[in-house]
Parts: sequence; structure tokens; C-alpha cells
Amino acid sequence: MVNVANGFRFVENPPFDQVSELICRTWARPCWNYDEGLLALHILRPTGDPTLAIAQREESTGRLASYQAYMPFDLAYRGKPYRSVFASFLTVSSAFQGKGLAGPQQARLVEKAMEKGYDLYVTMCEVGAASNRSVEKTFAQFGIEVTQLRTLHYRASTISLVDRELARPRSPRTRRYRREDCELVLPLVRAAGQQTQLRKLIPPKDVDFLFLERPHAVSFVYEVGGKVRGLLNVLVLEILEDADTKTNVYFENVLFGDLDVHEQEEFLGDALIALHEVGFSMAFVPDIGYAALDAFSKYHFRTMPRTLNLLAAPLKPIHAGSLAPIDSFYLDVY
Repeated sequence: MVNVANGFRFVENPPFDQVSELICRTWARPCWNYDEGLLALHILRPTGDPTLAIAQREESTGRLASYQAYMPFDLAYRGKPYRSVFASFLTVSSAFQGKGLAGPQQARLVEKAMEKGYDLYVTMCEVGAASNRSVEKTFAQFGIEVTQLRTLHYRASTISLVDRELARPRSPRTRRYRREDCELVLPLVRAAGQQTQLRKLIPPKDVDFLFLERPHAVSFVYEVGGKVRGLLNVLVLEILEDADTKTNVYFENVLFGDLDVHEQEEFLGDALIALHEVGFSMAFVPDIGYAALDAFSKYHFRTMPRTLNLLAAPLKPIHAGSLAPIDSFYLDVY
């Protein structure tokens, strides 16, 4: 059993308002505004497990001092199924730096994921950040090697560049996702990322939670003759800066199905027209190889300088030595 730092105690599933306050107070600007709604979108999926969101509290004051969450996913890696966890939101309050919190915080979640029988750990760290080494040190305590699977970039465009290409009305083929669309989009969801070496598998009972409109999330379908042939899922994200805030949009699931490039461009353009209502400054999409991004090039999406490492580690001895770099994947990028 991992020992908590002296003067602190572990707590499962702390209130989102306290977690949001911790993250937004601690993370360097600019950063996403991880408010309660956005945290819930990531952690409270029907197939999620909020007990894998763990914090450390200061015993004397009850203040939240650190936090990290694991989000369960069923993954297919090189054609084999893995029960997996995606690690994110690691935060140690600036007020408690030097108290030895980061090690126990991460190690307790590794231990708990092992207790629950998960196969694989996945996370993303900015290239050059101390978090890369921190992950390696944590797993070294368990005698486990961490593998860098891939380095990835974002592509992005500004609203002014997008608007150069949007001088047209929206097509009648694009509309918002509705609850009755669940069965219609399942073929697209099941086919997503099949050509990649690592992909998330979205269970049917998660579909409405992920794609129905809710705070920070909106989805569009491209329907022709009663058949849904495309799905775009977008996160609407507030950015906290030193002296201001702004709104960006982030294309999290891009499922173009059998659409040709002209249909993809029309569908994407329709979504960008509709997203004007949120007043976004920039639009982002991760360049991770599961979807063709030619349509995004039409709207001036270009590679951004920020790079991330996709890291993975086995949580069971049977999987030791089984991980190797990959060319493409389909997975959320937090």
C-alpha cells in the first residue's frame, strides 16, 4: 500500500468545484478552464469510474493539495483488447510544493489501477516537461518500463482565416446530433480508427453522453437520405490567460466515414459556421493519424509548435515488453 505524504490523506472523487479551483489556481497560463462541467464530461461517462479520481488533503485544514484522475477506456492495441486507464489532470498546489506529494499521488493511482485489474496505462506529457520524468520515476517504483509510443502535434486555425472560406449558407445535410441518432452513428463509431495501431472503443451506452449537447460539448451529423454518414464532436473550451479569457473550439472526434473530400469540406464548414455562435478565437484538432485532415487544410489549419509525448506502461506482468512505438492512434488528447 502506497503511503500518503506526512500530514495528508488520500480522498476519492473529491468535489469538482474544489478540483476546478485547485487546477485553475495552480496551472500556468494560458490553460483550459477546467470548470465543473468540463471535468464531469471527462470523468462521469457511464463507463467511467470516479473512484479513480484521487486527491490528497491536508489533515489540519482539509485543503485540497493534489489531484489526478484515471479515465477507464477499452482500447485495441495492435488488434488486441486492453482494459486501460488514461491519466490526466495531475496537479500539486503551489502552496504545497516540496511536501513530497507528487510521488504518492501518482503511485496510489497506479496501485489502484492494478488492484482493479487494468491492463494498460496511457498518458500524454508535453515534450520536455518534467512530467515525462515523473511518470518514469513513478513506474520505476513498480519495476515497470514506460514506453514512448508517439510524439504528436495539434493543427489550428484562427476565426479570421476560417472566415475566408465560409461565404456560403450551411448545407441542409448538416445538423446537431439528437438522442435518436445513437443507433444511426454506431457504425461510424465502431469503424473509427480501425486502421490505427491503438484506438479507443466507445461502448454504445457512452454514445449519448459523449455526443449530446451539454456544457462544453456539441456534435454535428452529416445526413444524406436518412443515413448518418459523418459525425463531428467539438469541445468548447474557455482559455484562461494572464489578463483575459477567450474561447477556443477543439475537434475531439472526427468521423468522416465514407465521405469524399468535398463532402468532408462541406460538413466541416457547416460545423464551423454553426460554431460562430460561441465566438471562438481559434479552432484545434489533434494530428494523430486516425482521420484524414485534408478538409481541415481548406480552412487553413496548420501545424502548431507545441508537441506532446504519448506514453504507455503495462499494468500486468503478462504485458511486459509488449509495447512499441506506433504510427497513428484514435484516443482523446487532454
